[in-house]
Amino acid sequence: MPLTRKPRIAIMGEFSSGKSTLCNVLMGAKPLLEKVTATQLPPVWLSYGPDDAYTMGLDGHAYDLDLAELEQVSLETTEHVRIFMKSDILRYCDLIDMPGISDPSMSSEVWERMAHLADAVLWCTHATQAWRQSESGVWSTFPQEMRRNSLLLVTRFDKILGENDRAKVLKRVKQETDGLFADVYPVSLLQAMRAGDDEEKWRASGADDFTKALFEVIHRIIDEGHPEKGDEEKPTIQPDPANETEVGQSLISKTFERLMVIRNTPVIKVLPRRVAAGERLLRTERPTGETGPTTVSFADQLVGIDEPAPMPRLKSF
Repeated sequence: MPLTRKPRIAIMGEFSSGKSTLCNVLMGAKPLLEKVTATQLPPVWLSYGPDDAYTMGLDGHAYDLDLAELEQVSLETTEHVRIFMKSDILRYCDLIDMPGISDPSMSSEVWERMAHLADAVLWCTHATQAWRQSESGVWSTFPQEMRRNSLLLVTRFDKILGENDRAKVLKRVKQETDGLFADVYPVSLLQAMRAGDDEEKWRASGADDFTKALFEVIHRIIDEGHPEKGDEEKPTIQPDPANETEVGQSLISKTFERLMVIRNTPVIKVLPRRVAAGERLLRTERPTGETGPTTVSFADQLVGIDEPAPMPRLKSF
């Protein structure tokens, strides 16, 4: 039975690997996200809706949060911050923006205690030093089943000049991460942010390919998931309705909507017609490169069991 809640996608990587920029690209809400990601915070769980923000304490209690007071959130007493927004990507999934795994200012426990909630990971690795040993070591601790639903983004790919060097980096990363991710995507996130409504620039940044892959990951998680305890009677999760005054304008939204139409279109399989009893297919001439194969079908007359069937006659043209 498919998943009855939205998939949860964690954004992870080392400190200064492009996670904040990726979050901005996905959310299309740069002002708020700059404020959130510029602060030393525990994981930030982003969901769709108008609800008020809150913090979840390590004591298991939720506390109201004024977003103007984000800087006062304590790493020592808070498991995560929960923020609700009207954003295109959040209609389809929740995002969990994790602190950098190599951030020297906080313990790894800050993100480790939230990792189990994620269904998949978007891992950012800096192109100029892609897939370091420290990244490999952390990723090796994640469960095997998460790998096929996670994507590796080689960020700041525009920093590598020259096609040969780009090809070498991508080849090495794919070899070293073979079997560890669903796929690897080179992307320039700053170019994606600057693309605006320009679909050509969006594609050139690598964001279009990555967006399509993310759509497939989200729906694979839904299709292959299982309802959580107590949710067995709930229907399969669907995207939140788009309010065009608040969402539905981004290139991510347009791509997802096109893919949703394809996903929801029934597949009609055209099966080869069975040749009925007494019917044969006969080639009337030797096909040539110009004419191609030509066939004509006809039915034999019904005859008695003991009567021989008459020889078929070709139709004249």
